[in-house]
Amino acid sequence: MQSEFDYLYPAGTHRGIEFQIGARADPSINNIHSFAVILFFAQADGTRVEVAKVDNSEHEEGTIHVDRYYREVGTDDKDFDVDIGGMWDADEYLEQNWRRFAKTYLENHGEGPRRE
Repeated sequence: MQSEFDYLYPAGTHRGIEFQIGARADPSINNIHSFAVILFFAQADGTRVEVAKVDNSEHEEGTIHVDRYYREVGTDDKDFDVDIGGMWDADEYLEQNWRRFAKTYLENHGEGPRRE
């Protein structure tokens, strides 16, 4: 089951598909310990297809990073070399770049989920 967002808003429409940005924070958006901000679109059956995600889950390479699901399968999809300081920066980053990510996702993967 997909988790709910603390907030959600439309990023814009590309090729007739509405892309949205949703964010969740733990324990809350007023006291952020961990977060994820996600650019996605929904299929007709309600399935969310993630295009890009910025979160602060820890990895060997660092913490805040971008999961670039719009890239071609087989390419590095994690980017730790980003100037994002927290959840609000992550939201702004996706809002500013959504159109490029959406276009690239659709070119590489079509309107379905990315095949690993």
